Amino acid sequence: MKRMFTTSTLVLALLAGTAAIAGNPDDQKKDAMEPTKAVAHHKSLKELLPEVKTPKLWVGSNAPELQIAKFVKGESVDHLAEGQVYVVEFWATWCGPCIAAFPHLSEMQADYGDKVRFIGVNVWEQKTGADRIEMVEDFVADQGERMDYTVAVEVDGKMSDTWLRPANQNGIPAAFIVGADGKIAWIGHPMSMEEPLKEVVSGKFDAAKAAEQAMEGELIQAGFMKLQGLMKSGSDFKLANDISVALINDHFSDEPRGLNAVAWMLLTSEHEDTTNRLKMTAHKAAMLACEATDWKDWSILDTYALACNAVGNPREAAKWQQKAIDLMPDDEPDARAELEDRLDEYKAAIED
Repeated sequence: MKRMFTTSTLVLALLAGTAAIAGNPDDQKKDAMEPTKAVAHHKSLKELLPEVKTPKLWVGSNAPELQIAKFVKGESVDHLAEGQVYVVEFWATWCGPCIAAFPHLSEMQADYGDKVRFIGVNVWEQKTGADRIEMVEDFVADQGERMDYTVAVEVDGKMSDTWLRPANQNGIPAAFIVGADGKIAWIGHPMSMEEPLKEVVSGKFDAAKAAEQAMEGELIQAGFMKLQGLMKSGSDFKLANDISVALINDHFSDEPRGLNAVAWMLLTSEHEDTTNRLKMTAHKAAMLACEATDWKDWSILDTYALACNAVGNPREAAKWQQKAIDLMPDDEPDARAELEDRLDEYKAAIED
């Protein structure tokens, strides 16, 4: 079962030393895991990943020009006019998350009216030229009111080259808010755009703070990618632990999903020689994610059970795995079967 972080929980007091046994939050026992002192100092992601630089196109940069082959719906936009706020959103006909975002974009266009011009720019299609335009026209027509804003087709590859790649946007949908001053105010997923757009339109937008937050997002993404590579290769578990510590302490103070994602990545390494320190880091992260969700999120409890087993306590693992199963919704048959298989493994380990 895949654990994803979102993109944005409690401050982590990482454990030092050898593995210990996890505690039961409902019944504090003598054999419960006692938190040790928090790490006094750790390296930041910026220190650990000096190769991560501010992208060429970033918050505060002048917005690039539009390079449109054809507007297939709505009023044409020759250029990004001064004094007008724009949302330039990139999508493709094959992109499921892009399609899912269409109604949300349409609702926001209706809410803002002339205050904001939404432009959906089609990118990354296999077809080119006239064939691509015809395909996109048919697609947009089929969407009807779900796509109720201006829609355009880029000149083949041009806006991808001048907007997405310089901004390190390697996936779609991706949206850019362009302020009335013609500068990029925000970059991100269109489903996360409501608050920054409201601030830009109201004139309360803090560009410096936005740039700082955007850079944090870049570091988090780079940290996860680096961590994933290290855990896959097994080449440097110390660096993997340092990155995990930085992610947990500095970036996920209020993000249980982030803690859970780090723990899951550490626990599911294919390398048998994963260090005890990594297992303990994963265990503490999973435990704090459980605490932040009142021990009621079945998917996080599943991670915590896996962590308990990893640090040598299959009895505690079985207990919390059973609770995870009890809390699961009925419409998750595949996931339930997976959790039950792990429960059987933990029970077998107890008997051994």
